[in-house]
Amino acid sequence: MPEHDPEQELGPKFTSAFQNHADSTESPRALGLVAEARRRVRRRRQAVMSGAAAVLVVVAIGGVWNLLPGSSGSNSETASSAGDSQDDKSIGAVRTPEGIATQPPLAPTGCPAAHPILKAPATNAVPAGTGLDVSTPVSGLLACRYDLKGSALLGQQQFSPAVAQQVVDAIKVLPEMNSALPVFKCAPQTAQPSEAIVLRFSTAAGIREIWVEYTGCNTPGFFTGSHTYGLFAAPLKLFMTGPVRPAGSTYLDALKGW
Repeated sequence: MPEHDPEQELGPKFTSAFQNHADSTESPRALGLVAEARRRVRRRRQAVMSGAAAVLVVVAIGGVWNLLPGSSGSNSETASSAGDSQDDKSIGAVRTPEGIATQPPLAPTGCPAAHPILKAPATNAVPAGTGLDVSTPVSGLLACRYDLKGSALLGQQQFSPAVAQQVVDAIKVLPEMNSALPVFKCAPQTAQPSEAIVLRFSTAAGIREIWVEYTGCNTPGFFTGSHTYGLFAAPLKLFMTGPVRPAGSTYLDALKGW
């Protein structure tokens, strides 16, 4: 509030006194004094109003500043809230380790170097319990190509769940034998298969396999341990790509479109 100024009270008194004197005398000097008194009163009023307006402006600016997102108070509260939120997340992560168990099982990361097919008596001798039931949904596929004579892994290729299911769907509709393939008469040293591919499918019960034979002069095809499917190009072309694609073989050379 502006300080009390005695001159503010004198202004109206002077004005009234001079006005009364002017009314009685009507001299030019009296009229001049009255005009001066009125001017001083107006100036004082203007100064008081200007001071009050300045105070209102300062108060208004202060209130708007506190509402701005960039103000120091808001920033402090925001940083404090963010820190509390981060702490809550950290505490929640520690208190809910059971959430890890809800994640889907991961696909196999690589082909085993010492696979049972390398020591199996035949490429259709899939160990019990490891073959794939073709009616089982699959969620991934890892194709492993093996050198049977050198007991080595020749290549591997990972496939998406969609392609994995396409391979199974293409195999399960095949007959047990492809009668269009020729019957070869090979010498004993070349009759045995030289390489094969193991299809390792990811399922809810774990890894299940289908063995694929396409070399030698014995029976080619897809083997699950409980069923045999003939060798056809439709499923072969889905997974015989990249490192698991052979250069050719006795039976592959007789197939078209693989």
